[in-house]
Amino acid sequence: MPEADHGQLDRLLARLVDKTITGEEFTALETLLNGDAGAQERYMHYLGLHADLQGVVEEPELQVEGGGEKSFRADRRSRAMVWLTGTAAALLLFGWAAIHFLKPAEGGSAPILRVAEWNGAVGWTGEEGRSVRGIKIGDELAGGTLEVVAADSWAELVFDDGTRVWASGPAIVRFVEGPEGKRIFLRRGELSLDVAPQASGYPMLLETPSAEVQVLGTQFNVTANDSATRLAVHEGLVRVTRLADGKTRDVPADHHVVAALERETNFDALPRGESIRSWKCNLQNDVCQGHWRPGAGESSGSLRAETHLYRGDLGQRKNPILLHSVVVRPSDSNGTPVLLTEGARLRVVGRLERSCSLHFGFGTHRVRGVLSGKYNLSRKIELAEEAEGKFEVELYLDDISRMKEIFPESPVGQELGWMWIQTVREDVGLEVTGVELISKQK
Repeated sequence: MPEADHGQLDRLLARLVDKTITGEEFTALETLLNGDAGAQERYMHYLGLHADLQGVVEEPELQVEGGGEKSFRADRRSRAMVWLTGTAAALLLFGWAAIHFLKPAEGGSAPILRVAEWNGAVGWTGEEGRSVRGIKIGDELAGGTLEVVAADSWAELVFDDGTRVWASGPAIVRFVEGPEGKRIFLRRGELSLDVAPQASGYPMLLETPSAEVQVLGTQFNVTANDSATRLAVHEGLVRVTRLADGKTRDVPADHHVVAALERETNFDALPRGESIRSWKCNLQNDVCQGHWRPGAGESSGSLRAETHLYRGDLGQRKNPILLHSVVVRPSDSNGTPVLLTEGARLRVVGRLERSCSLHFGFGTHRVRGVLSGKYNLSRKIELAEEAEGKFEVELYLDDISRMKEIFPESPVGQELGWMWIQTVREDVGLEVTGVELISKQK
């Protein structure tokens, strides 16, 4: 939607959450949301942030003056907000989220998972919506929903049969195990899986808003958002069903596939391309977190930082912190991996309203493999008066430290998974206009 309309939308959303919206205003809000994916995304983000800030955990009733009564669930853990109107894809997404995230976990209270590792902003909601506090490495968990809030956070969970699942933020994923086998529902985000051989006739099922994946035993990475699922297989074979039309594809090792809600998109299993050592981010296509702003005239477009809440490790922080983040990942349609090499550097270009500290980091995968590590560093950005808020920073891989000792000491020799740029507490109008990996040869 046009930037000028954001003010009207935000005013109506403020009336909505304050429960003072009139019937006429409610109709105007529906009109703004109808068929506008950008407005719908802003609506979901606004209500999710409001729920975080207000500590909403119940299902409030919304009184609409002159228009009857409406109700919605403002569950800060699931973020499964109801769109009042929208396209068929939006309705499909809500139906899927309501089925898989708003109902209690099945299968009783028997433990099905063990916490192997975690870091950062990670939360777990058990059966019947109960939040589990103070999770430690080695704890056993029954079915429930994992939320990994920030890009620098992750969790590693292990099933009883040795199947390992790594979730990287931001992500929301639900786990169930019953008589029919393991079930994983990925609402959004990235998972890396190393699946032990499953019993004959009882494959693991992984479902996203746009695809269903049957797994008997394999290694693969999967990334999902509201409209598309990308899957890369490293070992074994998986079967992917595109939910938009029911078509299936078998994806062997060293192949990838994209299953989108738009049925006209390519749904073939394609070989992974040879790795590249330099990469220039296509901001509009590669965005994972952030608001795309098209350029005007000769100016290029940018990604404006998205605001989200850091509640501390497993939600235990008493004074939550606002983070303002841009997250991007390579999304080449050929599945070409980006290899981090000796002497390479990352260049980030953007704009700020004032000087501040910027926090940078990235996640990596093993070559043709699952999650390998996370690395980060901070830089103080001092803006010159003549720069008009523009900044450019280069980060050499040798200067970027691993976030935990379990990760390889250096990222060199690994594949770039995703990268984040963020400010902590300060909203300084962060906009990113370019991200690039430059090899030593260049």
